[in-house]
Amino acid sequence: MTQLDFASAAYREAYSRINGVVIVGEGLANRHFQMLARRIPADRDELQRLGRMEGDHASAFVGCGRNLGVVADLPLARHLFQPLHDLFKRHDHDGNRAECLVIQGLIVECFAVAAYRHYLPVADAYARPITAAVMNDESEHLDYAETWLQRHFDQVKARVSAVVVEALPLTLAMLQSLAADMRQIGMDPVETLASFSELFREALESVGFEAVEARRLLMRAAARMA
Repeated sequence: MTQLDFASAAYREAYSRINGVVIVGEGLANRHFQMLARRIPADRDELQRLGRMEGDHASAFVGCGRNLGVVADLPLARHLFQPLHDLFKRHDHDGNRAECLVIQGLIVECFAVAAYRHYLPVADAYARPITAAVMNDESEHLDYAETWLQRHFDQVKARVSAVVVEALPLTLAMLQSLAADMRQIGMDPVETLASFSELFREALESVGFEAVEARRLLMRAAARMA
């Protein structure tokens, strides 16, 4: 692997955008879990706890940027996340708990785990332990969503399928827009996409889809990118 120059202008510029996306993503995750806590009162305390964890992640990644002397590009990150956040808010407004859990608890969490998994080997010494700890937390958040959706699968299967086809292209578009910056900081966007796809397929199977159904659902969503 090529040695990364964390102080180079090219690295710092790319990192400012990646760091911004991570900070905004974790901050929105906090908001989403707090919103879900209102929709699923039986799990309010747990969801609020998960939200606070996401808020702590955002603060930790602010520190990662500060350590490198990089100012995160937050306006760009908010722009990139806006379509997915708007979709979440629309489903929350309509009281669609399952759809909100798919967006945040499956899609975003799988995206985060895949991205952190591929960033970890190329992270600087300050960011590495933070990233490892956050990645473990995100797996816990994914587990919550899988368990809830599995418990209600018979009632929500069709709605889960529909929101996957809505939301997954928005997530893949975000990944595409960051591909050049990911390469600049040492990540392989193709491998990251492959990991995300595998994690998400496994999550769909965990909540109740047959393997062939999960694969077809991913194909339907990807076809909307064309």
